[in-house]
Amino acid sequence: MFCPTCGEEYAWHVMVCPACGVDTVDRLPGPAPTPDAELVSVFATGDAGLIAVAKSLLDAEGIDHFVRGDGLQDLAGLGRITGFSYVFGPAEFWVRAEDAERARTLLKDLTNEP
Repeated sequence: MFCPTCGEEYAWHVMVCPACGVDTVDRLPGPAPTPDAELVSVFATGDAGLIAVAKSLLDAEGIDHFVRGDGLQDLAGLGRITGFSYVFGPAEFWVRAEDAERARTLLKDLTNEP
């Protein structure tokens, strides 16, 4: 549940925002989700530092992204020590097709090389 005034998120059973005193809603107003959006892979790495920097850069530019495999890096094997999990592969950044070129340009200088 969300407060439409302050934007805070609460558990499903909170019907009134404790801070604002207004009724909570299931979803905040905004653009409708686009479930059929075409996604494109724009970056892959297993380096935790590069993953954090890439997320930060994409967030700062307002580019919606999905990171596949980020949580799996340390699940099996040496994950982050070796650069990426050899079992699950590197974490991959996916963005909408219309944002792909802009995201690639933004992330082009990120590399594991010194």
